[in-house]
Amino acid sequence: MSIQAALKTAMENIPDCVAAGYVDMETGMLLGTNTTDPDDADVLDTLAIAVANLFQGRGVKAFEELLRQAGAEDTENPGFGEIAVFSNDRLNIFLRTREYPDHVVCYICRNSANVGLALTKSHLSLGPVAAAV
Repeated sequence: MSIQAALKTAMENIPDCVAAGYVDMETGMLLGTNTTDPDDADVLDTLAIAVANLFQGRGVKAFEELLRQAGAEDTENPGFGEIAVFSNDRLNIFLRTREYPDHVVCYICRNSANVGLALTKSHLSLGPVAAAV
């Protein structure tokens, strides 16, 4: 299955999902996308650039180090695996893949989405999407 097909399948299962993208943080490249609205494709391009800073920026690294020192974070698998960002009209979900720690799957949902269900369905889609790479 292609990455676009895997993202499309994931979007069909995630409530109110309007766009999905697969980002390689090392290069900043968007390796695959799927959207319901062409305007969301531009948003994904912008997100691809920001994702590396979101997961690997200085502020996040400092926060992770504080958690490690407090014993609240796993030292074998450092770094956040998931970040959810709420904006005025969107829920943005970013999930780091286990198979490729420098890859992140991004889902953009309407703010009407059930947050718990969107997060659960996003997690369930992660394996098949990463396998398509």
